[in-house]
Amino acid sequence: MQDVLDPVATFINLYRGWWKIILLAVMGALIGWGVSFFNPPKFQAEATFHASIDFTQINFENMVGEYGDPLVFTQFDEDIALQVVERVLLSVRQDALAHAQTLDPTLDGQTFWDNMQIQRYLGRWHLRYRHEDPQIAQAIVNYWASIGLDALREAQESGQAESFVIIYKVSDADLPQSAIYQNRSILILAGTLVGLLCGIILVDFGARFLNPIRSEG
Repeated sequence: MQDVLDPVATFINLYRGWWKIILLAVMGALIGWGVSFFNPPKFQAEATFHASIDFTQINFENMVGEYGDPLVFTQFDEDIALQVVERVLLSVRQDALAHAQTLDPTLDGQTFWDNMQIQRYLGRWHLRYRHEDPQIAQAIVNYWASIGLDALREAQESGQAESFVIIYKVSDADLPQSAIYQNRSILILAGTLVGLLCGIILVDFGARFLNPIRSEG
């Protein structure tokens, strides 16, 4: 029996029992995969916007900064300007929630928030919503996208949003055809890590305390 931790002996123990560690990691992954089925599957609907900068409306000619340097429209400035899509979509989320609750009276604000997503990829913005009913998911996204686009137009016309950002809706949400299982990849990863950790502990513990002669040899 080893009372003092020996890193070399621990490494040898783990090397000898590597297959047990891998087996437990795989078992953990399978358990995580199985647990994912207890989460109700949901359908995800998505509408897409495109946003770009109209540089003809940005005139920095003869304008200088506080240090006398010519003003330029940097990538950072462009990213901040394009964020107007997300800002305005979020500004009408309460209206979207109110409409969603007419479709699903059991829906509360936190659940609504947990199942929505606004994501940018280059010049495109994706508005997504997940629900157990594919028709409800589609209806929520299309309503939200519609009022969001109207709000964007009004904000630009009133000067409350950058007028030089060109925004249009690429596509409405289609009816989702297949369900997704939320957090499946996270549960599989968590199961794998737990299985891996348990395998390491059990293999080293078994070699050090249950079979000390072999670990010392």
